[in-house]
Amino acid sequence: MSREVNASAAAEWASFVIAQSAPTKSPTKGTALSEHVASHQQAITAVLAAIDAGEVAAATRHLCDDVTIVFGNLEPLIGAAAFTQLFGQFTSSLQAVRHEIHQIWPAANDLDVLIATMTAHYTRTDGRPVSLPCCNVFRMSGARIAEYRVYMDISPALATQ
Repeated sequence: MSREVNASAAAEWASFVIAQSAPTKSPTKGTALSEHVASHQQAITAVLAAIDAGEVAAATRHLCDDVTIVFGNLEPLIGAAAFTQLFGQFTSSLQAVRHEIHQIWPAANDLDVLIATMTAHYTRTDGRPVSLPCCNVFRMSGARIAEYRVYMDISPALATQ
């Protein structure tokens, strides 16, 4: 019986969390609020496009100098230079990357936090394509990214044959 109560409570909590964080209506077009969110969405789209193009300098222009980067369960990295190092590690391990963005929306209680759901398409060094689901969370500071968190399991893209 207690399992049923716990499962029911967990389901109720999950429904509440999803309802609080899922996009509902967009801010009214043309308002300062919608422009604020749109500028953040543009910065996120631009950094992902720069990563896809292999242009690390263009990507870092969208990051705060003291950006915090967290990729999966790795330790946090601090600073644009650390991002450049991480970028170099990935580009030496993969032939290509392309982010297919599905949605970018602001958190309900903080419009400077945005959630991006996407599929990351990788081409491994052996030429094999691998597509993986991904969810990134970004915290903005002004027009730049202050926190960049990647939630995905990239191991299939990096696995050896």
